[in-house]
Amino acid sequence: MADEVGVTDKRQLCLNYNRTELQSVVVTHEAELASQAWTPKALGSYYTDSQIADFLVWWAVRDAKDSVLDPSFGGGVFLRSAGKRLQQLRGDPKRQIFGIELNADVHVTISELLRHEFGIVPANLIQSDFFEILPNRLRPVDVVVGNPPFIRYQRFSGDARELARKRAAEEGLTISGLSSSWLPFLIHSVRLLRPGGRLAMVIPFEISHATYARPVLDHLSKRFDSVTFLTFRKKLFPTLSEDTLLLLAEGRHEPFGVAQFFLRDLAHAGELPDIKQSNRRRLSGVRRLNTEGMATGSERLIESLIPSRACRLYRELRHDGMTLKLGELADVGIGYVTGANGFFHLSPEKAREWKIPERFLRPCLRRGRSLSGLRLTQRDWQRMLPSGQAGYLLELPGKGDLPDAVNQYLSRGKREGVDKTFKCRTRSPWYRVPHVYQPDAFLTYMSGDTPRLVANDAGVVAPNTLHILRIHEGIEVPNNIVAMLWRTSLTHLSVEIEGHALGGGMLKLEPGEAEQVLLPTLTNARCYERLPMELDKIAREQGDDVCTMHADRELLQGMLGLSAADVDLLRTSAQALRERRTSRSSDNERG
Repeated sequence: MADEVGVTDKRQLCLNYNRTELQSVVVTHEAELASQAWTPKALGSYYTDSQIADFLVWWAVRDAKDSVLDPSFGGGVFLRSAGKRLQQLRGDPKRQIFGIELNADVHVTISELLRHEFGIVPANLIQSDFFEILPNRLRPVDVVVGNPPFIRYQRFSGDARELARKRAAEEGLTISGLSSSWLPFLIHSVRLLRPGGRLAMVIPFEISHATYARPVLDHLSKRFDSVTFLTFRKKLFPTLSEDTLLLLAEGRHEPFGVAQFFLRDLAHAGELPDIKQSNRRRLSGVRRLNTEGMATGSERLIESLIPSRACRLYRELRHDGMTLKLGELADVGIGYVTGANGFFHLSPEKAREWKIPERFLRPCLRRGRSLSGLRLTQRDWQRMLPSGQAGYLLELPGKGDLPDAVNQYLSRGKREGVDKTFKCRTRSPWYRVPHVYQPDAFLTYMSGDTPRLVANDAGVVAPNTLHILRIHEGIEVPNNIVAMLWRTSLTHLSVEIEGHALGGGMLKLEPGEAEQVLLPTLTNARCYERLPMELDKIAREQGDDVCTMHADRELLQGMLGLSAADVDLLRTSAQALRERRTSRSSDNERG
């Protein structure tokens, strides 16, 4: 992360000091140096952090003559590991180690510590914005190690962003406006490697799924002989919201050929010392990935985290005409944005209190936590009113006179400053909520379990706390059939693959991701007219698991002709990915 002026702050990856720890080190570092007790604890690092740094350095630094760069050295964890590694190889740390750090206070403190322990030449530790450093200022090195600062696109702005985009453009890449800071940081790191060089970094897991990350995957494929992704079933940094993986790239060359991409999935970081002990840098147990598929987004890394047989079956179903994508049936978008939900959403009691005429009250679904079955009915909507999950949207016209009761309510809103909120002040009139649609179905997009798609039989609207589906014009598929197709294990597996897990174990589906989710192809809709009602009843009375098993028998086996074993493979694979995701939310111990 970084503050608004772009100062590097790596607290989010737990590999460097925070301000309190830095102040403590400034006061006590002389005593620490005197006792040579520069331990991970003294550095404010966790055990697994030094473990990860030691592993990456061991993998990347292979010769006594290797030069090493950490492009954002922060607390110096990686540079210290590099110093120890070069000493073991009988190299010369004081001349072969280089580092760059933007924060002046951090730079002064850590440089002094590194100078005392390894004698690193002060000129080798540069205080600068990494993107200011070009090969004419710092000669390319054999190894780049570290973890890029992670700043989301909303805060990665201004001159810092423009300079980063410029550096990426110099390498032939155009950076999306949605990209986070680590992406151009990684690209520029590759630029500072010598031919044959190696890159070993902690990288956000979003490299494996974010659309804006595809150019960097393509760049890696063209610049290295091989790239290995190390993933972990137990999070590397359990207390952080951002999930991470380890990136190992070797054989840096000019842009020709296509690298081999590999994956190794480990139980936890505690397995890294065992790999070091084996002294085999060509890791055993890796799975080869489809490099082109990864770079184009047609395949995702997470597909390779399920059994090989399940992965082959899923890909066959995706390509052989037995499935279709949700986006082929419907457009997936976000609901309306009021700018002040507490004002524009009214309970029945509040609407009566203010005497708002019924013609200005649009029944709405505010949240989807209590959705059940395959459809939302009027009875469901009424049941959700007391909890506030349903209610009314104040929907006013943009022109014409309004009743006194409505004007009084709007006056109250102005007194409370509602008209000055961002969304309200940027529209005219401020009280008219735009883009209110009655969709064919709703889709929950932040889910601890499996996202739920329900037909909108109640005829209500919803805000952006839910995705809304509108069936394409000319597609003669009823909304309850779409909800039925969503209920199979095939779709549950596809949701885990196409969506992306958040740090707390929640699954998030962006509209574009939701449109990529696979559904079984419906061969004859008339044969299944009664099935949606049956499944709705089963889900409400017997639960979602029983509903899915029934849908699997009717649709995957009966309609697509899959075997019971194939269906079970899809079901267990979906469950495994879901359990992997949700278990990480309660993972509070380090490996």
